[in-house]
Amino acid sequence: MNIHIKSSVSAIAFSLLFYSKSFGLNLFLISILVVVLVASIRKERTVSWAYALTYVATAIFVFSNPSGFAIFAHFMAFMVFVGKSISHKSSVYFSWFLGITNMIIASISHLNQNDKSEEKKERQKSSPELINRLKGGLIALACLFLFGMLYKNANPVFGNLIAQINLDFISIPWLFFTLLGYVIFLHLLRPFNAEELIAFDLAQPNELATPTELVMIGDKKKLIGEHTLGSMVFLALNLLLIFYLSTDIVYLFQKNDITNSEYSQAVHQGVYALLFSIVCAIALILYFFRGNLNFFKGNERIKSLTYVWIGLNLLLVVITCYKNFTYVEALGLTYKRIGVFVYLLLTLTGLITAYIKVAQRKNFVYLVRTNIATVFVFLVISAAVPWDKAITSYNLNTLHNPDIYYLLSLGESNSKQLYSYAKANKNSLEGDIKKSIGEKFTAFLELQSEKTWQEYTLYQIVNNKTK
Repeated sequence: MNIHIKSSVSAIAFSLLFYSKSFGLNLFLISILVVVLVASIRKERTVSWAYALTYVATAIFVFSNPSGFAIFAHFMAFMVFVGKSISHKSSVYFSWFLGITNMIIASISHLNQNDKSEEKKERQKSSPELINRLKGGLIALACLFLFGMLYKNANPVFGNLIAQINLDFISIPWLFFTLLGYVIFLHLLRPFNAEELIAFDLAQPNELATPTELVMIGDKKKLIGEHTLGSMVFLALNLLLIFYLSTDIVYLFQKNDITNSEYSQAVHQGVYALLFSIVCAIALILYFFRGNLNFFKGNERIKSLTYVWIGLNLLLVVITCYKNFTYVEALGLTYKRIGVFVYLLLTLTGLITAYIKVAQRKNFVYLVRTNIATVFVFLVISAAVPWDKAITSYNLNTLHNPDIYYLLSLGESNSKQLYSYAKANKNSLEGDIKKSIGEKFTAFLELQSEKTWQEYTLYQIVNNKTK
């Protein structure tokens, strides 16, 4: 089937699913269509099924929990999948860049590029047939309209059936929205030529280039100076971090005498200190281990001090994680506290990759590729968690006096939990809180009842609220 016909049919499906609709079942259905279309084009292009399944999985996450974060993760997975469909061997960060670039400039790129001779021949063969099909379709539609009007007046039953056909949805905004869908699918089916960019990405190695013996002899004096400077810097930073960690541990043992606001400040200050420490660690490691010092035979001292620095930062991660955990245990979960845990996990992976960079003589490209791929994995996994419900469940079930006002400020998905909690504790809750919970629950039910089949989520299926 011609690419333009596929794009046109897909654009109509796109409008049917998304025009004036919120996200839900429609994202899952369109993701299946996208994967099928991408798999059907150009046999020589390999489909990255792992990323295709990831893309579809994020659509399922939106269907089960249509939060803004899950929707963001879905569109990030979509861009990576588009990039992987253009070049399945490219890095995750480069695939994401390819995906965004393709969806924006593919048509413009094709207008500026000279088509290959084979594609020209194929287009010349298919163009007359396509034109005939378009002509036939337009003439058929005109005939249907003309004779339909004639038969409408001749037969009352047929006239009533024609009168029931509702085309009110067709409007100028709808036409523009359908055109947008056509452009999206056209860019999917006919991506831009990125061979030079892909070749540049694939040509970047993860390892540092090994210098010759002659180069090492010539750079020996310079390398000795760098080794001495780096050793002194890492030694000083290690001593400072040991002192800081010692005081931090003493501070932890005094936590019973600390107010909640002071403890909150201590957690945040610990995160800021960790952030600054990790940025310094990565920057110093990249500077001192950027080149031939990695292959210098007398570099054992600076490498040992670097490993100690990484180890101390790992200890700082553990202490900060413990402080945040005790903070959550006392005051409950919030998005900021969850964000601290996520940041600590990402920091942990960053320190591990920094160690691998030094130990195995990797370069900066390796750090970028590995850490961005790790962030993408965390993003997809995090999208599977209904965070509003998780926060509400934890706080209501573990805290003696949960912050209801904070829980009310979360998304609509926790409305049912709050309503059940209000019913079970109607004697202990203030009147204003009960009223706010009731209003939020009523608004949630009204919103769910107004959804069409395209917008259905897991709530409609589980609670049998389908129309």
